[in-house]
Amino acid sequence: MNNYLKLLLHLKQFEGDGKMHPIEQLFPDLTTSEKGNIFKELVDENFIVLAGREPRYDSYIFEQNILTGESKITESPFNKLNREIPENEYKAKITFKGSKYLKEELEMQEKGKYNINVSGSGANNTFVIESNNVTIDNRPEFSKKIEKIIETIKSDNSIDEELKANAISDFQNAKMEVNKSGKLPEKIMKGILQYGSQIGSIGSLLYQLFTGA
Repeated sequence: MNNYLKLLLHLKQFEGDGKMHPIEQLFPDLTTSEKGNIFKELVDENFIVLAGREPRYDSYIFEQNILTGESKITESPFNKLNREIPENEYKAKITFKGSKYLKEELEMQEKGKYNINVSGSGANNTFVIESNNVTIDNRPEFSKKIEKIIETIKSDNSIDEELKANAISDFQNAKMEVNKSGKLPEKIMKGILQYGSQIGSIGSLLYQLFTGA
């Protein structure tokens, strides 16, 4: 999955909440400049609305003696403070155009493999996958991703305990089934996909579980 889709998919889970969300943490291996280039390209395409790390400019004081005509320019004492104040990190939200592009791009990439339709309402995602039993080629990697999803659910304080317990149990069952047979039955697969619309924090992780991203 390229960086553009990774960012759009992350923001998709918050679509419609009217808030700007932190995005720099999605790319820990990139410099701030490299991140900014990615974000600004998406802004140019009107796929996201971006805020943060606004440019700062030094200011200077111009003084002129009206009697002698002499003048001087001195640096503003606020420049030092301006340089020391930490920058606000980048935040963004997805646009309708960005959401539409994401859906079309995912469908095109997954054509012939899985047909995954990602749509959102508020902070939630809806995942629809059209396939029968799914064969998992890399069991250790699948298990690793399942564990990451489980840990994310455990630390999500926005969901009630009953939903949290049911989700953890279902993902653990999926992990056991794959480790045993290398396949994920359609019933179990659909069971865990339903959590994409109930637990916003696992949206992108759930998609990556089936795409090998």
